[in-house]
Amino acid sequence: MIITEICQLRPKSKMKRVKMEDGSSFVLYSGEIRRMSFLREGNDLSREERDTIFQEILLPRAKKRCLHLLEKQDYTSRSLIRKLTQGGYPEELAEAAVAYAASFHYVDDLRYAQNFVRFHQDKKSVKRLRMDLMAKGVSSDLIDMAIETELTVDETAQIQELLKKKHYDPTEKDPKIKAKMYRFLAGRGYASSLILDAMRLYEDDVFES
Repeated sequence: MIITEICQLRPKSKMKRVKMEDGSSFVLYSGEIRRMSFLREGNDLSREERDTIFQEILLPRAKKRCLHLLEKQDYTSRSLIRKLTQGGYPEELAEAAVAYAASFHYVDDLRYAQNFVRFHQDKKSVKRLRMDLMAKGVSSDLIDMAIETELTVDETAQIQELLKKKHYDPTEKDPKIKAKMYRFLAGRGYASSLILDAMRLYEDDVFES
């Protein structure tokens, strides 16, 4: 496959991106490129040469980078793959590196989802928890398992607490104020039926006290 361009990754960077005619690319240090005479713009990079670079240089580097990222924080598989590809690793190598880390349980999407639900359920609705985890690439079945095993909050009580924090006055007759509070809660991801029930209960508690 023809090498179409070799360019600096970033200003003052010691790394360069090697671009191929099919739109793919990979990143190497400038010194590595200089030592490989076949890595020149316009040259035809053979499959064997490419595989050697991938397996002997880039894959070990991707694995090391993957483990280094996981030392700092937990990631979902998809988030970690995205992080590696943003760093210049081809997707196939990013996937292989993440699979390697997962084989030692350093990456575990169910564990990530369970921790996420456990730590964020006090401030997020179940719907918002689901949306956030889906955005991070967690599958719906693992999200269901995490919510089933970790969720302990009562969303109605959670909404009432938010009403209290927002100083909502149930005696307020202006429908615009009630509508504004409803939109705020809906924006947090709470279901309409839960919002209306919680607001009614909150009003009952205020009038009874």
